[in-house]
Amino acid sequence: MAAPRMSDFEDPIVRRSVAEQVAQRILGLVKSGSLKPGDQLPPERELAASLQVSRPSVREAIRGLTILGVIRTRQGGGAFVSDLDADVLLEPLHFFISLEESNLNELYDARMLIESDVARRAAENITDEHLAKLEEIVAAQAGHLDNPPRFRESDSAFHDVLWKSCGNAFLTRIGKSLNVIGLEFRRMASETAGVLAQSHKDHQRILAALKMRDGAAAAEAASAHMRNVYRTTVESWQKERS
Repeated sequence: MAAPRMSDFEDPIVRRSVAEQVAQRILGLVKSGSLKPGDQLPPERELAASLQVSRPSVREAIRGLTILGVIRTRQGGGAFVSDLDADVLLEPLHFFISLEESNLNELYDARMLIESDVARRAAENITDEHLAKLEEIVAAQAGHLDNPPRFRESDSAFHDVLWKSCGNAFLTRIGKSLNVIGLEFRRMASETAGVLAQSHKDHQRILAALKMRDGAAAAEAASAHMRNVYRTTVESWQKERS
C-alpha cells in the first residue's frame, strides 16, 4: 500500500459552530420523535442553560431551522416544530431550482425517470379500487379544464393514486417530493391555454395503459406526460423571467 501524501491532508478539519451543534441537537430530537409536529420548544433561556451555550447561539440555531421549515416561530409565542409537510421542507430546494434553468431541467429529468417506472409498476400492481378511483378523477378533470386550481387538485389526486399503486413506499415518497418541488413552476404553466387539456389527454392515455395492465405502455405514457409537463413548464418559466 502506498504511503499517504501530504496533499491528502490539505483539506482542513472544519469545526462546527455552536449554533450548528444546537441545530443538529434539535434535528436529532425531531428525527427520534422526542419532538413532534406542533410541539413547542423550551424558551431560549432554558434551552441555552440546558445545552450550556449562549442565548445568541440558540437564537441563531432556531433562525436556521426556521429557514429550513423545521421550526415555525410566532410573534410573542415562542418556537414550535412545524407540521413537517413536504411543501414546507422542500421550499429551500424550490429556491435553488429557481436560480438556473438547468436546475429545472434536471428536476424534470428526474421526474421522467421516476414517474415512468412508477407507472410501469402500477400497471402490474394496481387494484380494481384504484383503477375506479383514477377513472373517477379523469372523468371529473374534463369539467376542470377552465379551472386551473381545481384541475391542479385533481392532478395531485391522480398522481397520488399512481404512487400508491406502484408498490414501493420509497418511490412514492420520491415522486411526491419531486412533484411538490415543481408545483410553483407548474402553477404558472397551468394558466396557459391548452396546457390542462393536454394533461387531461395524457392522463387518459396513462389510465388506458393501466387498465390493460400494460407496464411498457404505462411507462411510455407517463414519460410522454412528463415531457409535455416539462416543455410547457419551461416555456412559462422563461416567459415569466423575460
